[in-house]
Amino acid sequence: MVYQLGIQNNNQFANSVSFAKKKDTEDKKEKTFVNNAYLMVEERKKHPLLTGAKIQADKLAKAFTVYPKKGLKGSKNANFYEFLTMGTVPYLTGSAMLIAVFNYASKYFKTEAFTKSLKHGQKMALGVLFYGLAKTFSKKLIELPVKWKHGIDVNLPFKQKINELPEDGNNKNLVKYEYHKAYESVEFPRWDLFYDNKNYGDDRNAYYDKVAKKMHLDTGDLTSSDQKVKPKIREKIIQTKLFSTLASYLWAAVGVGVAMQEPFERISLIPEKLKLDYGIRNPLQFVKLFSKRFIESCKSFVNNSSKNCKIAGRILLGAAIGVTLLGNFKTLFDFNKDKGSKNQAAVSLIDETKEKVVC
Repeated sequence: MVYQLGIQNNNQFANSVSFAKKKDTEDKKEKTFVNNAYLMVEERKKHPLLTGAKIQADKLAKAFTVYPKKGLKGSKNANFYEFLTMGTVPYLTGSAMLIAVFNYASKYFKTEAFTKSLKHGQKMALGVLFYGLAKTFSKKLIELPVKWKHGIDVNLPFKQKINELPEDGNNKNLVKYEYHKAYESVEFPRWDLFYDNKNYGDDRNAYYDKVAKKMHLDTGDLTSSDQKVKPKIREKIIQTKLFSTLASYLWAAVGVGVAMQEPFERISLIPEKLKLDYGIRNPLQFVKLFSKRFIESCKSFVNNSSKNCKIAGRILLGAAIGVTLLGNFKTLFDFNKDKGSKNQAAVSLIDETKEKVVC
């Protein structure tokens, strides 16, 4: 009997030890979350492109599968984040339909119409591709200089932990994760995620000290650097988002215009046509030919045989370059630096010689 009790005690002790280890591991893991949110600074530094791709893949997969299902059944856990994420569904399906209008229906046309349809369909496909690429990467022309000069990453993501309510008798898997950006909202940025963040230093205001130093702000008259840095960060976010959005649509229009040029009619994206008409035997040859046609199309965009098209192309390209340069000029330089802060302006309005009454 004593021997059996000893076994029970040993088992209880082993269970208690394993449970304690598991709890300690979970506690350490949960410590990375601040208010159920985890700022993805390390991932962003080590693998910026891969991290963004993983987030977009996760959101895209759920936009086509999980979120519509929750919305259709009227789930009480559905929220506005899921609604906005599903906006990519009509965007992508609409692009696919635009490409298919000429390409899929071309097989029903006669010979002459078939050839013209393929040319239009190919331009349409390239137009959609160039639109997406130009719109995405042109934003970096303004966002990256702001990050390098001021230390403000407007696209810095964080992972939000959401505890869902049980429904349909399911009490398991009630935790989901959403991906947001720290500066997603101009009115309510996630300032709390930057305090005591070990990725920037050991001090509580290490991030704000870093930004203040990069922006050459004198924080000696304040007890904390965040008091003076936050208004400046918000100002830069507004400017960056404004000019990056304007520039992205202008560059997207330039991309579509380049795709519609005549040189792209002299290349086929269909493998069979490539071998028959152009004698291309490997992908490297295709890349070289595509690059050549792309350069020719860019030249044709600003030197088109049609006078109106040439003028329109030059105006559009000039507007895209101009907005990009203006955006960098406004975001990289602080023109309000010498005007003083709002607190200083308010203090200057107080007349120290007059008697004051505090109510």
